[in-house]
Amino acid sequence: MNLPCKLAALMKTQDFGKFKDWFCEYVKGFYGDDELVNEMMRLKEEHTSRVCSDTEIIASRLGLDEQQKLLAGTIALFHDLGRFEQFRKYQTFNDFESINHSGLAIQILREKKILNCLDSTEIKTIEKAIAMHATKQLPGGMDVSDELFAKLIRDADKLDIYYVMIDKMEDYRSRPEKYSESLGFSDKPYLTDEVVEAVLKNCRVGYHELKTLSDMVLIQLGWVVDINFVVTLEEIKKRKLLGRVAEFLPDVPESKKVLAHCTEYMNERIAANG
Repeated sequence: MNLPCKLAALMKTQDFGKFKDWFCEYVKGFYGDDELVNEMMRLKEEHTSRVCSDTEIIASRLGLDEQQKLLAGTIALFHDLGRFEQFRKYQTFNDFESINHSGLAIQILREKKILNCLDSTEIKTIEKAIAMHATKQLPGGMDVSDELFAKLIRDADKLDIYYVMIDKMEDYRSRPEKYSESLGFSDKPYLTDEVVEAVLKNCRVGYHELKTLSDMVLIQLGWVVDINFVVTLEEIKKRKLLGRVAEFLPDVPESKKVLAHCTEYMNERIAANG
């Protein structure tokens, strides 16, 4: 896609510095004596930090200017802001069982007047990107600038969720009893035929269609077709994320077939950009 021209608004480096300081203080307020809550807060705080880093990498490789990078960094910093209050209040990160975490993030930013120092155009772009970062897909007909930043945060978020999945699956392998009551899926090592077929056809799969933990791993491999920028695919390839995720699939022909399909898709897009 064509990159938008430089934004007319005047976000400054010191604005982003203030946002980071506020975010750190805000998150501190969620830590306490409950170790489960503390663990979940660390999970989201560390996720946010890595998404900010990956956003900077992608934005730089896309050739964005400094002002655009500040805007992208602000979106990354606040994209999961609602997760902290969501878990404290509902003890879950499942939006369907609690509250839409993207909408909650925007509500908090507005109530605290965090973005009031920015131009209204920038605020609109930030809020749109946050609102759409976890939706099944982006709507058509978006403003070019809004679309760019929405696609960027969706890529950076998925890039780190690969890492989170690998980390959690490794932990599950070593301590399955820790997850026995909270998996939400069967941990039997089999793949649902309909999910395998959907991934092989590059179709999006809803969480309600998953039956096993292996299905969850499978659709994360399939996320590769939802990656917007080739530079993000290059990071996925460099970090060998598809192969690392696939290690947690059952050793059956379907697993190898899906991994080969997703790897081929990734390599073809990278080569086409050559």
